[in-house]
Amino acid sequence: MKKLSLNENFISRIWTNPDFYSNIKTTDGKTVEILKYGVPNPDSGADFSDALVKIDGHILAGDIEIHKSVKDWETHKHKANRKYNRVILHVVFWNDGPASSFSENERKIPTVILSEFLKFSIHEIWREIINNPSPEFRIPCFGENNSVPEEEKRNWLKELGAARLRYRAERIRNRLATLEEFSSSAKKNNWERLYFEFTLEALGFSKNKNQFLKLSRIIDLLKLNGVCKTCEEYDAVFFGSAGYLGENNFKDKYPGRLYKVWGKKQAELKSDIMDKSEWQSFRLRPKNSPVIRIAAASAFAYELTKEQLFKRTILCFKNSKNPVKDLIDIFLSIPFPDYWKNHSGIDKTSAEQNSIIGRERIFMIIVNVIVPLVYLYSKSFCDEDLFIKIKRLYNKQKDASKNSVIRAMTRQYGVKPVTISENQGIIHLHNFYCVKQNCGECKIGEKVFDKYSVNEVLRIIIY
Repeated sequence: MKKLSLNENFISRIWTNPDFYSNIKTTDGKTVEILKYGVPNPDSGADFSDALVKIDGHILAGDIEIHKSVKDWETHKHKANRKYNRVILHVVFWNDGPASSFSENERKIPTVILSEFLKFSIHEIWREIINNPSPEFRIPCFGENNSVPEEEKRNWLKELGAARLRYRAERIRNRLATLEEFSSSAKKNNWERLYFEFTLEALGFSKNKNQFLKLSRIIDLLKLNGVCKTCEEYDAVFFGSAGYLGENNFKDKYPGRLYKVWGKKQAELKSDIMDKSEWQSFRLRPKNSPVIRIAAASAFAYELTKEQLFKRTILCFKNSKNPVKDLIDIFLSIPFPDYWKNHSGIDKTSAEQNSIIGRERIFMIIVNVIVPLVYLYSKSFCDEDLFIKIKRLYNKQKDASKNSVIRAMTRQYGVKPVTISENQGIIHLHNFYCVKQNCGECKIGEKVFDKYSVNEVLRIIIY
């Protein structure tokens, strides 16, 4: 695992979110259960006070100290400081030496090496955390950037919005190059494949993003189109490939039918099968559960392969006066089995009537997948008219959507983004300048700080 330069605030964000790790043990093999994480301590002393943990069945009350590495306990001279005598657990990220920590009163403190129990790569966790800033998050120029005129800040957002569009298109282009290298399919099929893969990734949100991408790589659209004719058969393949049809122990008739259909189709498709345990459903609203999203992916794939959805999408941008509205209507009209309209999961009824994909999620797919895909398509086929239309939409279309990054950045940057381009620009500013400490390359940072003081300012960043 590559050792990223992580500060203790970032490690604390990982530590206080049990979704990121599981089955933690001390360095001497004792099981650890966190009953209470404690209260963050802004003063000198341990990082969290009044914590409660169970170690090998014994409950301990006290403080928790967070460090980047095992050696930091000695480096910070905690052994000689009585303020650390109440520490009941030493949580470190990297194991870079003997994992023994002692308090001033010579008590051995249990140690956990957090990086050994992560459920995701540190790069995935990094993306999750930077996309969900803590209330303490501050950009270096907060307050100071008030001296920069709003017009300059908005122009910088537009530049960054254009950079983000190119960034997203480049990621799609790289995948297209791979498909063209290893696939003998016609160009049309490769573009449909791109539409399929990146839309499924978007359906997964942050918790199931990689799982949906994996599912999209398992399912061969050409084979699927040849083997299956109905939405129900598509559902059988999707839920079977996702690992949800391993046993026929369902209460409802519909998943029971899917199990039988999957038994027949699996032999024809000969595709890999995911493990059901790979899917994350903890702390997700019923409408965002992986089961409902898999049903949405199945319906989308049916529309893509049977109803020429990619061609209709391109024509929408070419001919429609309001392509965003028309695309939302197209997605909302995608048919899906009645079973999912009143179920929040397999064998789980729902009091609400479900739409397979909500308006907000469709708009996010348009912004994050369809626009960069069509932008790349227009450049690849030298379609100047389409290129102009997609750029105009990106720069002019109103975008009122907000997430934690946009809210935090809007308040601290001092400019409220209005268009898709500006919204994407402020996200790009956060991800590639503020978080990555590139103030010296930021047009606002250049004005606020001189080149000799930037490094000192960056030390105050809190994740």
